[in-house]
Amino acid sequence: MVGQSGARASAEPSHYLRHERALAVILSHMAPHGVSAEVKQVLYHWWDGAEPDAEATHFGVTVQVLIGSSDRDEADSFDGIVCSPSMFAERFDLAQWGSGFAEDVLPGGEVLPVHGVWLMRAWSPAAFEAAVARLVTASSPGPDWGTVADRIGRHLPWE
Repeated sequence: MVGQSGARASAEPSHYLRHERALAVILSHMAPHGVSAEVKQVLYHWWDGAEPDAEATHFGVTVQVLIGSSDRDEADSFDGIVCSPSMFAERFDLAQWGSGFAEDVLPGGEVLPVHGVWLMRAWSPAAFEAAVARLVTASSPGPDWGTVADRIGRHLPWE
C-alpha cells in the first residue's frame, strides 16, 4: 500500500501497538489488584436477652461482625452497637454518663464520644446485614488487609 507521500505503509501494527496489545493480554490474565473483604459471620448480643420482633422500634444490640479477606478463612472482629433512637436516648441519658454504655466520658464530663453506633428506625436483621455488606464492598479492594480493615473501622470499630 502506497500513501500520498509515496512511502510504503506497513500492514503490520506499529511497534507501539504491538506492545500495547501484549500488555493488554498480560493484564487480562492477572488477578484483580488488592485485597477484598467479605463478611464471614455476624453475632448478636441482645441487651434485653432475646432478639426483638422484626420491625420493633425500641431495641438495642451489641454486634460482633467477623470480616476477613475473601481469599482467606481468618477474620477480624468489628464490634459496634445497633439500636433504635429511643434506646440510644435511654442508654446514653445524662444520668447514665460515667457508667454502662456511657462510661467513656472524657475528662471534665462534658463530652461523650460515641464511635460505632448505628441507629435504625426499626429492627431488621436483613437491613442491618445488607448495610454491613455495602460498607465492606465500598471499602474494598485495598492494597493490603490493614488498609481495608482501617476503612471498615471508620464506621465499625476494629477490635
